[in-house]
Amino acid sequence: MKLTVPFIPDQAYTDFLQTVINHIESVYFPLYSGPVLDSRMRFSKIDAEKFSDQISRISGVEKYILLNTRFIHPDLYHDDRFLNQTLDMIEALMAGCRISGIVFSDAYFLNALSCTKRDITSMIEAVPSVNCMIDNSHKARSFIRLVEQTAFRLPGKIILDRGLNRCPEELAETAGMLKAQFPEVKIELLANEGCIYQCPFKPAHDALISFSNLKLSGDRSFKINHTLGCHPWFFRHPENFFKSPFIRPEDLPCYENIADTIKICGRTHGTGFLMRCINAYIRHSYEGNLLDLMDAAKWLGDIYHIDNKRLGPDFFNMMTTCTKDCKNCNICPELFLKAGITKSVEIRQYKEFL
Repeated sequence: MKLTVPFIPDQAYTDFLQTVINHIESVYFPLYSGPVLDSRMRFSKIDAEKFSDQISRISGVEKYILLNTRFIHPDLYHDDRFLNQTLDMIEALMAGCRISGIVFSDAYFLNALSCTKRDITSMIEAVPSVNCMIDNSHKARSFIRLVEQTAFRLPGKIILDRGLNRCPEELAETAGMLKAQFPEVKIELLANEGCIYQCPFKPAHDALISFSNLKLSGDRSFKINHTLGCHPWFFRHPENFFKSPFIRPEDLPCYENIADTIKICGRTHGTGFLMRCINAYIRHSYEGNLLDLMDAAKWLGDIYHIDNKRLGPDFFNMMTTCTKDCKNCNICPELFLKAGITKSVEIRQYKEFL
């Protein structure tokens, strides 16, 4: 299976992608100029000309622009100037390189862009984000029907909810029904988020990010997660990480008859992290701390080391046949005892920081 990976306009990373381009199906990236319209915080500004130059060097793969913010300011849905400026930025990218489509989460925003009646919308796909949490064929059809009534092209792929990674029968049924009705649509799975299984914090977390990107509040999401969300959830019981619906590199072959592509996330962690992940999933193997491949749970890697190879070849079967009845099961605690190590805290000499 080929990979869908983030694109970051960095010379070394662009060169790296070109060396593995035969393993890449598509790349995705936000609009780096203008307001933040994707589902992550923007930490630095990137020169638009530099970005266009770098992305134009990547050829032979699909390219998707992230417009997957949870919501925009209510006034902007009917702001023709804002909507046309957004489409102007997309059109400018189209002039320099082929754009396949946009990835969206907010159906109001999608309809608002469609109502501009700009020609550009008919040239690109509208792909529902993984944050739409499409976990069955009925929900998938609902999103496809949504796109059908807009000016956008139908999605070339559907990114299914992370939770299905651990429910192979439901995953196969959902993918099979979609393929039967929409044979041209590819099925994509997210591999390495590493968040809580069926995360109860996610809707509010996405909203916090949108509030911050709209400058309606400061960035509070990390602090709130650290004190009230997933951090204490995992910190008190690190074995809970195994319940996360990630896909290990070694387990990709288990999904080959179901999915067409595998998505790698973690663009806020930088190019070194992404190159490590891409290499691991291309090779279907990783020797090291499994947490070093995770996006949301990467911080746990500063505290714990989970030896990926010690999890063994039966890991997929154990996790996908789990009853989710944690009170009457010891699989995850036993796995952590087998493969997990608590890291020691080292006090480094002051001169090491000079």
